[in-house]
Amino acid sequence: MPVNIAKPVWGVLVGLGVIAAVMAARAVTRPVLTEHVAAEGRTLGPAGAPVKIIEFTDFQCPACAQASILLHEEVRRARGRILLELKYFPLPMHQHARRAAVIAACALDQGKFWPMEQLLFKSQKSWVGMDNPDDYFLSLARGLGLDDVKMMRCMSDHAVAARIEEDVAQGHARGVAATPTFFINGKMAVGTKNLQQVLAGEMK
Repeated sequence: MPVNIAKPVWGVLVGLGVIAAVMAARAVTRPVLTEHVAAEGRTLGPAGAPVKIIEFTDFQCPACAQASILLHEEVRRARGRILLELKYFPLPMHQHARRAAVIAACALDQGKFWPMEQLLFKSQKSWVGMDNPDDYFLSLARGLGLDDVKMMRCMSDHAVAARIEEDVAQGHARGVAATPTFFINGKMAVGTKNLQQVLAGEMK
């Protein structure tokens, strides 16, 4: 027999859920970007680097979360030899991937793309099961000191969604069908294992 929850009790439960999401977001350690690495927009590393990596990523993809850790380490160790550029490629099968891309794009507008990129991946397991992670995403933005009003306005801006669709269209045009997919000096690699193999050849 279904259990009917009285409205006041239901309201308390919803409120507790939001509070739990905020507390969980605060518990996520603030990311520390790779030291001594130039970060501008969605690129990491110097513009003149001999090795350029373009990554098509999905913030709800577990393999992409692992790739993020690997790439930040590779960029740090390369000492100026790698330029990483990230592009959005939310997969249809991932319910919140597109919304996560929107929050990253809005953080970009306030100069905090890479900190948000790291937070979204680091907290991935906390928000993937939510019905609507918007409050959680906003709590991450607050933790980075981003303006609430600007974030909420940005999250409903059709121009931001169009930017994400441009990346998706570019990915499709280049044959991207899974994430993470990388192009290392134009050479395509799908998954971190293939990335490491191609990157090793390019770094010689």
